[in-house]
Amino acid sequence: MKRILFLCGILCVALSARCQSVEQDTILMVDSVAADSIEVEDTVHVVLLTDVMENAVVYQDSLVRELMINKRLGIQRGVQEVNGYRVQVFSSNQQQSAKNRALLLQQDLSSQLEEPVYAISEPPFWKVRIGNFLTREEANDYRMTFVAQYPELQGSTYVVPDKVIVINK
Repeated sequence: MKRILFLCGILCVALSARCQSVEQDTILMVDSVAADSIEVEDTVHVVLLTDVMENAVVYQDSLVRELMINKRLGIQRGVQEVNGYRVQVFSSNQQQSAKNRALLLQQDLSSQLEEPVYAISEPPFWKVRIGNFLTREEANDYRMTFVAQYPELQGSTYVVPDKVIVINK
């Protein structure tokens, strides 16, 4: 383990020297096993050290991918936070169990719903909220659809005011 950490440290130092010549928004992809043969290209975008994270699973919102593609194509889009509403489906203040349950619920719902799902920590509470609705009516309509699909969550599902993300096209 010490050997891997030492190699990662050396790799980071070597990469920081090479990264200075790379564009600011480019991120390097590195396989630490092949650290001796690193070549920097303009089209590389993600960092992963594969020996350290053998079983890593990366969840990425589709908005991130869309924004990266639009940046490459030169398409300008504005992302704003405005006052709106979300559907809250979980809230608890039981520290560790609340965090674990909120993150699992977010992961499960994200894979099944089209609306974005957010796990939010507002100490001492952990909450799971869905959507970016501009009006209470839109949020209520979605809440009714959600409760029909997940009746076991009906008792803890509410429409709440929140800052929501709006994309200007």
